[in-house]
Amino acid sequence: MYRDDMTPHGPRPPRILFVVMSAVAPAATVDQLARALAPHRVLVHHDFSQQPSFRLASPNVSFVTDPKRTGWGVFGFVDGIFHSLRQALAEHDFDYLQLLSPSCLPIKPVSEFEAYVQGAADAHFDCIDILEDRDALMSVGYRAFTAEGSFLHRLTRRLANEFFGQEYGRRDEAGIWLRTGGRRGVVPWMALRLMRVLSVPTVGRHLFNDSFRPYYGSTWFGARRHVVRRMIEGFDVPGVREQFSRMRIAEEFLVPTLLMQAGGVKGPINHYVHVFDEAHPGQLVEEHVEMLRASPAYFARKFPAEVGTRVRWRVLSELCRCPMAAAVSAPESAPAPRGEAAAPAQPDESPAHPVMQRPGSAAA
Repeated sequence: MYRDDMTPHGPRPPRILFVVMSAVAPAATVDQLARALAPHRVLVHHDFSQQPSFRLASPNVSFVTDPKRTGWGVFGFVDGIFHSLRQALAEHDFDYLQLLSPSCLPIKPVSEFEAYVQGAADAHFDCIDILEDRDALMSVGYRAFTAEGSFLHRLTRRLANEFFGQEYGRRDEAGIWLRTGGRRGVVPWMALRLMRVLSVPTVGRHLFNDSFRPYYGSTWFGARRHVVRRMIEGFDVPGVREQFSRMRIAEEFLVPTLLMQAGGVKGPINHYVHVFDEAHPGQLVEEHVEMLRASPAYFARKFPAEVGTRVRWRVLSELCRCPMAAAVSAPESAPAPRGEAAAPAQPDESPAHPVMQRPGSAAA
């Protein structure tokens, strides 16, 4: 249980804040996600440079002010995450924070997630120690130990491809995937040797060592308030932003590395991330609903953005049991949603914005 967790009527549920990183997904998709997360507050970081006309109607939604310019694989996405975390700590009263994307959906009722986050774990995420795992070292070590776009980055990436060859196995874990195996021969041996040499900080000219180990894993974490604070403190350590800003898709390294540095009790990741197709997770379809029903996870991605798809409707109506959110995506042949309407947003110091547009702009 949390501090100050008693009300005159008994134990209160945890105050959960959901942070959603938005850029190009339709507003209706984010609205539907927010309704599925009620009664909890949803803090949306939206990049208006990519989608200027973006309005949300869900009463439990607030915008991150002064949002950063983001994009897939650029460091602005990391800046946007940590800018959102800072605003969350400064302006919102929460016990637990969960990071989501618009392509995520809950796959269990929010009441079950409330009960789950009151367990022993301080943070829920998965990651792999790059220095201890040869598959990780050779799959993504070139991204961790060299600056993106540099000659050394291009060379080590090519040598990594030579190490695995055209036929290799794969591991899908920690919300990411790795190549497995490795060929025999002089060139693969040289590739492995070079990567191990570059992992030494005095050679690779990076911050990673035995006390600041590099980890690799999914960005989509959940954590208690004190862990979020420690992550921000870690991000503010001199040299950390500079180190990670030169890395390709840096959030897959930075988030798990800072979470491991934050300490506390670690629990498994709250997400099921569908099998990757190279750098992108595959899309979930209706045939995956039974697999999601059996999953121990509380969220899944990547769902199609169109709110009218049957997979979204079935997940929201059958798995989440969110009739108001499911009604938005109900196919014409679907039965009318049953059950109680979504509860209003929990009281919060930040005002709700029933109709939202870019902060600071005039109403259209």
